[in-house]
Amino acid sequence: MVNQKTREWMKHVLWISRVKLIYARITLTRYTTLYFFIALTSCFVLVGLQLGTYASNTEGATAVAGFLQQANISTSAGMSYLQSGDVVLCHGLPGQEGANCKTLVRNTHSHMHVRDLLSFDEGQDAPDDLPGCALSLMWLQDVLQDARREDLGILVYNVWLLTLSVATLLNESLPHLFAGLAARALAAGWSGFRVKGTSNLYDTYLHVVETGKCRGFDPLGDWWTHNTSHEIISLVFNAVLLVLMGGLTYKLFRVYALQSFSRVGASPEVNRVYKLVLLLSVVLQLAGFFTLGQTALWMDKIAVGAVRDLAEHFFLYLAELIVTAVLVIPWLVLGWISVRRESKPLFLVFSFISLLLIIMSTMLFTSPLNRFVIKEWSFYATMSISAYILLVATLAIAIVCRLHFGKGLAHFLRVTEALEGEDFTAVNFPKGDDAASFTDEKSRFDLEQQQPVLEYSYSGPTYSYDDEKAASHIRKPSKSMSAIFSEDAAGKSPADTIHMSSSTAMFMDAMANRMSMSPVVVKPGSRTASIGSNDSDRSRHLVRADSAVLPPSSLTLANPLRSQTIGERPTAVPEPTKPVPAAVRSGSVPMQAVGLPRRPSDGKNKPPGNYF
Repeated sequence: MVNQKTREWMKHVLWISRVKLIYARITLTRYTTLYFFIALTSCFVLVGLQLGTYASNTEGATAVAGFLQQANISTSAGMSYLQSGDVVLCHGLPGQEGANCKTLVRNTHSHMHVRDLLSFDEGQDAPDDLPGCALSLMWLQDVLQDARREDLGILVYNVWLLTLSVATLLNESLPHLFAGLAARALAAGWSGFRVKGTSNLYDTYLHVVETGKCRGFDPLGDWWTHNTSHEIISLVFNAVLLVLMGGLTYKLFRVYALQSFSRVGASPEVNRVYKLVLLLSVVLQLAGFFTLGQTALWMDKIAVGAVRDLAEHFFLYLAELIVTAVLVIPWLVLGWISVRRESKPLFLVFSFISLLLIIMSTMLFTSPLNRFVIKEWSFYATMSISAYILLVATLAIAIVCRLHFGKGLAHFLRVTEALEGEDFTAVNFPKGDDAASFTDEKSRFDLEQQQPVLEYSYSGPTYSYDDEKAASHIRKPSKSMSAIFSEDAAGKSPADTIHMSSSTAMFMDAMANRMSMSPVVVKPGSRTASIGSNDSDRSRHLVRADSAVLPPSSLTLANPLRSQTIGERPTAVPEPTKPVPAAVRSGSVPMQAVGLPRRPSDGKNKPPGNYF
């Protein structure tokens, strides 16, 4: 058993490795670092702005609630809402039997300027018909309460955007990258929609105050000005942020397009499956967020306010929402693990929960109360419809991933995770225009200079040497490389010399025509190889290109048919019976070598990363 101290040490090491991996992914390039810091900074700024908007809407809702309490108006009087600009009061669910609805204020266009109306309102006291004025403004309390719920939802949405940005960097995922940009665009678009919606709401409010029973009395005063300023600041910041993140997304796309799906060790089929898994991960996160958000909004909506009195099946709704909230988190975990590990039992559980969530969402859409809330509350409608579409899309993509089980993705991810835990970095080969072409003459010449071409010299049968006696017989070659090439150019090379390149086929053809050849000298040559014998030099020597003599202990040449010592060596070396004429082959180096390192002979310039 491993003791407690060892387990703590192992956890500490794993934690450090994980932190180092996160740091390496964030600081991969200057664009990834900038992307992370902009996402982090914008999260704090947007959360601060949203908290300000939430406080402003809370202040307005409190003011309206105080005004209704002062007029002794409660939800027992019915539910007030806006219908095409008209203020309608109903004693039941609108659109159903027994609703008993009546119009309090009709939508008639006024030609009075807003500034004139505000100057007119500032000098007004409480209206004569205070209950009638409060009843005509009861709808505003529900609208501001919904705005507060919306503020909390957008606040959590901004935090979730930060987690999505971090997931993009850690996974180096293009689907996460594009999903993050789409989420930023959605946030900016919704900010503009809120500014426009608040402006329309303000116009409706002024119309009700002017033409209704309030007779110009404004219970909110200058609250609208402060609230609108918060929303305009959020809109401007989201628009600027969208432009910045769009530029960074383009830069990161160029980085991840060359890295994310071209790692060493993964086949093209595994890469395609991995793309599907990343897409499923994005859709799964989106579906989880929107489902939880829709559940929280619906639960709070039917728990308080005028809708609570209209919910006939309240406890059934509550049970459905509790089941959804409890199942979403395990559903997210199962969806992530089952596909990456290719676990069939876990995938069955995940599919069952997915079907259950889709069925419950479908049943909720059949509820008249839910349809009414969707019609009157735009934010909840967006969350509900998006959650349902994402649930269906998640199940569909998961089924496609299930069809690709057993194609090597699970093994590849396990190996990648193990290497990342050991502080390795994945190796990525360049693709497309970034790959080396080697088509120009200079690149081809440089590559040819690096190709090892061997020179073989043969001089009779081989022997086994004693280490102490071999040192006196090992010396430098009598001819330099320049002399060999000079003889070759003048046609004066020995008759038993074979000049050849590194071609294996030509080497085997030459070997087949010789009677007795034994390798003695091995030298790296520049372009051709020389195989010859020197009768005057009966010693065997092994020399490198830089004429460095290897130690005697490293040389052991043996003939399986005969073993002789240095003293038993014959006085004359038998010459080959039939010399082979020189065979020269040029152009052995390929014209192109795409993807090869510039200097494969030494490991100094190898790219860092994993090799598996």
